[in-house]
Amino acid sequence: MRAVFLNLIGFMLLSSWVVAATGADFSRWYPYPQASQLAQQEGRVLMVYFWRHGCPYCDQMNTFVLSNEAVSQLLEQCFVVASVDSESLEGGALARQTRALGTPIFVFYVYQGDTWKELGRLFGSRPSAQFLGELKQVSAKSGGKGCG
Repeated sequence: MRAVFLNLIGFMLLSSWVVAATGADFSRWYPYPQASQLAQQEGRVLMVYFWRHGCPYCDQMNTFVLSNEAVSQLLEQCFVVASVDSESLEGGALARQTRALGTPIFVFYVYQGDTWKELGRLFGSRPSAQFLGELKQVSAKSGGKGCG
């Protein structure tokens, strides 16, 4: 049993080292501080997703749209995603600061010069095809920044 545990720990450390050595894992959704730093470092658009527990429209987006393969692929290819619980202490403060009142809200930023520039925002639930088109518009608006 101890050998299995040690092998598991070794695998986890190796996996962490590989991700760190090869760059960021853009299939992950990060807390806002990490996501904003990563987007700035990698020159990608930052998508901040404000959600809350019990929000039926957030559940719709999570279940039917954000889990859609084409949407997931575009997010991984072009964006860094910050997942923010707007009811948490930190998330509530960030929501007020960015005027993200209500959920779900998607706010898009690009780092230019020494500041974050808002590219746009989307409020509410929508079908996968519409959301995918809107993501492509945001990416194009950024000049395809970070989208290879």
